Amino acid sequence: MIVNYNGLHHLEECLSSIYAQDFQDFEVILVDNASKDGSVEFLRTNFPEVRLVKASSNLGFSGGNNLGLSYCSGEHIFFLNNDTHMESGALKELARSIEKYSTYRVFACFLLKFSNPELVDSAGDTIYKGGFITSFARYPASLFTSPREVTAACAGAAVYSKNLLDDLGGFDEDFFLVFEDVDLSLRARHHGESILFLPEVKIRHKGSATFGGHLSPAAFYYGTRNYLLFILKNFPLFTLYKSLPGIIIMLGIRFLQGIRLRQTKIFLRASIDCMRMIPEISEKRKKILSQSKLSREDFEKLLRPGWFRERLAFRKGNFEIPL
Repeated sequence: MIVNYNGLHHLEECLSSIYAQDFQDFEVILVDNASKDGSVEFLRTNFPEVRLVKASSNLGFSGGNNLGLSYCSGEHIFFLNNDTHMESGALKELARSIEKYSTYRVFACFLLKFSNPELVDSAGDTIYKGGFITSFARYPASLFTSPREVTAACAGAAVYSKNLLDDLGGFDEDFFLVFEDVDLSLRARHHGESILFLPEVKIRHKGSATFGGHLSPAAFYYGTRNYLLFILKNFPLFTLYKSLPGIIIMLGIRFLQGIRLRQTKIFLRASIDCMRMIPEISEKRKKILSQSKLSREDFEKLLRPGWFRERLAFRKGNFEIPL
């Protein structure tokens, strides 16, 4: 499943890398979010085998994927960003891993920096105590050699069981984009699922290319707003209370980024919009936590300690990764 919005310049490489795989038991469904750059015409001419779903407007990553899900008939859904290149053998390894680790219904693939595949883009998302989050971006890829359970799966390259997605109701469209995948993963966790990172399923990723990079105004707005939303929506009350100091620190870091990027107004608008959404998020939160299969203690076991220590170690070139 691929969602595209004015991503014509990515499609040739992405789709060619998919169809060059030595595993071919798949269907590519691409949802186009009302692109105006000729993406639809390019697909019809050059990749007629792609099942094209045209949205009438830009539904974002969340809404685009949800629209595409209604066209999916497979047992597993592979969410893939359009600014990616699938390494040789990735799909064959993915199929083998799904069969081997059949008790899992969510898998995180290994995203590598597009321009330097020796560095990590995402090795599975890890959430720390205090609400800090990392994908281990810019760590040496050579450190990640074994499958391991992770807190969340980056939907730039992630696989979910179709049955599980039906149970979860897909992505939360209020997120639009950014952290919608973390929210989906945490809801899967509340549902009782575990998430397995697969280091052999390698995909190169340009990263936030569709909306101008991770420091663009759109990325900064949704990153700020949705960071608060996924925590407010999924953290048990006492865990949320204990995480407040870390959340405040993270917001302070975002504010300083806003000053550096001259995006303080965007930071304020994102914060205000988040507060406006609290009543609706609170209703979703009640439903999630009332049906959760995790106790508060179980949920807190998903959160890794030592964010400050690991960040300091990272700056010194001492890379620490979870086993």
